[in-house]
Amino acid sequence: MFVALLFFVVFFVPVDLCYSQEDNFQSENSKYAQIYENLPEADFTYIFNLDPYQTEEYTKYMYAPYPLFRTGIRFVFKNTVIEPGYYLLTPREKDGKWYVLFKTNGKVQHIVPVYEKDLVDPMFYKRYVPERKLTFWQNICQKTRNTMGRLFKKQTQRTPPPKSYIDVNEIGTDFWQVILYYGATKYYMIFMR
Repeated sequence: MFVALLFFVVFFVPVDLCYSQEDNFQSENSKYAQIYENLPEADFTYIFNLDPYQTEEYTKYMYAPYPLFRTGIRFVFKNTVIEPGYYLLTPREKDGKWYVLFKTNGKVQHIVPVYEKDLVDPMFYKRYVPERKLTFWQNICQKTRNTMGRLFKKQTQRTPPPKSYIDVNEIGTDFWQVILYYGATKYYMIFMR
């Protein structure tokens, strides 16, 4: 009796566990396939491929507030094919929906919809994005700039851009997930492999 029970446990329980993990993997893959199918493409373009808010943001911040994304693979979202290269990623809202603009040389190349928007953990940037250590000379220049900045009115000072981070993950067997962390918000995009 004990031998029969041991035989059952050794040979049949691991098989059930393997099938349950495979089913879980299939259900997750189908979940992302459904998100991909239900997500509509952008139904608008910009005149001359220029972002209308770009000049306002360049005058508001010290330097370009957009994170630079370098991709070595092709990303495909339905009819949009993003070739390998360098892109500035910019989140924008249009008619209550969020999109991420992929820009090259100041011009919008691709518009990709966001399927989920979430808040960033307040300690995320401190934990995962390293701060650049300044050299002695850079430290002196930084302190001088800060001191000079206090002499002028607040409205003439430029603010530092929001912190940003980009994360690319494989999800399932068919999809890529790109998460854009921009300030206090993160934007989720999905692409086909």
